[in-house]
Amino acid sequence: MKKILILGGGFGGVYCAKRLQKIKLNSFDIELISDNNYFVFQPLLPEVASGTISASDAVTPIRQMLNDVKFRNAEVNLIDIKKKKIGILQGFRKRQHFIQYDELIIALGQESNLNIVPGLANNAFTMRNLNDAYNLRNHVIRCLELADVTLDLSLKKRLLSFVVVGGGFSGVETIGELKEMIDRLIKYYRNINKNEIRFYLIEYASSLLPELEKEIGLYTLQTLKKQNIKIFLNTKLREVSSMRAYINNNKSIESNTIISTIGSTASKLLRNTELPLKFGKLITNEYCQVVDIENVWALGDCALVPNKVIKNDKEMNLVYSPPTAQFAVQQAKILSKNVILKTLKRKLKSFKYTSRGSLASLGSKKGVGKIFFFRVRGLLAWIIWKGFYLSFIPSIPTRVRVFFNWLLEFFVPRNAVLTNPLNNKPFEKKNYKRGDIVFEEGMLPDGFYIVKSGEFSNSYRKTTSGKTFKKKYKKGDHFGSRVILEGGRRTGTIKALKNSEVLKINKESFKILADNLPVMKKYFSEYLPKNFSTLKLKE
Repeated sequence: MKKILILGGGFGGVYCAKRLQKIKLNSFDIELISDNNYFVFQPLLPEVASGTISASDAVTPIRQMLNDVKFRNAEVNLIDIKKKKIGILQGFRKRQHFIQYDELIIALGQESNLNIVPGLANNAFTMRNLNDAYNLRNHVIRCLELADVTLDLSLKKRLLSFVVVGGGFSGVETIGELKEMIDRLIKYYRNINKNEIRFYLIEYASSLLPELEKEIGLYTLQTLKKQNIKIFLNTKLREVSSMRAYINNNKSIESNTIISTIGSTASKLLRNTELPLKFGKLITNEYCQVVDIENVWALGDCALVPNKVIKNDKEMNLVYSPPTAQFAVQQAKILSKNVILKTLKRKLKSFKYTSRGSLASLGSKKGVGKIFFFRVRGLLAWIIWKGFYLSFIPSIPTRVRVFFNWLLEFFVPRNAVLTNPLNNKPFEKKNYKRGDIVFEEGMLPDGFYIVKSGEFSNSYRKTTSGKTFKKKYKKGDHFGSRVILEGGRRTGTIKALKNSEVLKINKESFKILADNLPVMKKYFSEYLPKNFSTLKLKE
């Protein structure tokens, strides 16, 4: 029995498995491997972030969709082309296992490449998976809660400024959904004036939705401007810190919420293989076979699949498929057929597909897009967009739940409950520009900081002598430990003297390490008295 392994639980992987299970040939053993046990409909992530759809209603359990396909919830960490096997980590202890294959189908998607802009990786939200959308939703609600009570006007301005980077489909839909969400919630926050809230969209190209015609991009621009969203076109994002986004002409936008919808690259797993890559994607032929590699196929965002061949006298130009759900689904149909045809030693079918169109939601029940040769916009486009995406959800129960979520939007207010994020990081990297305040005197401790680059100053005003004591921290130094270990509030104010980067370990994680790791316990038992006993702080 031939073993067909499918890597990835996105559109490409799931639809390929669905097509193969319909054939029901006894000569195949089909298995899909994904690090999540659910399929998430990525175009709905902006609606999860805005609370239009609950996180649990935007996903479908993979096992329920693939009754006749084996499913394994595991992390793929090795692809060995020569030995025709893959390595996986599974179980609570993440033990290594190996699985042999006869045919390998790769549908792993892409990873965010936030290193294209300094500071973006450390200080921006992304919109690639369910955790991203869920964490962004919680963050936005937390910003509103704090902005409603703070007396610090500078902090309030940052809390109520929202920046989205990227004017493609994901960026436009994200800012449209967030704007509508906040507009509907703001009446419950009595100390926030609607005029205090600011939205910014930054796009490097000369128009929004550059994938579509300029007329559609212009309508999108006008619609978003009417919603008081400030648009920056022909604008490069130069740098990001924990408090600002820096753009052209030395301008900056103060914000605690920067959302990136730009930057993609091949997964680290694929980069560490012998598989051929171009533009960060696996190179395939028109049959979805990875070129020059036997028994390996690829589709979806991770693959560079030729859509049609244009023959000239001199050369053959390849037009590659765009990285959309619509094309991934069609690639899955052709690929699954070709796997069977190859086994039967019959002629393979080329991938040729004409897009049915592209649509985007702009919030406030308005949309824009193109269906075949027709441009649509406004309420009609928004309604078609809803139906179009509903048809792509691969599970009837999920379609029903999403439909009723949309229906409830007309009758009930948005849910503004603040819940714990799914991904509570024990540590994170943060960037600070010169002059930025890390924390101030009187604050409760939030974490322990290690300086990776740059320089900081610490000013203590409340000393028994009445004189302000100052201390500097450079690369390799640390700060923020004393109050976590001894209790109380911050007694000093930390300020960046240069553009700097720190590793921040959250309070709970640091306390556990310091209490249980003997070398750390010994270090801080000597470090704290040595550095703070002569300071004589007023608690």
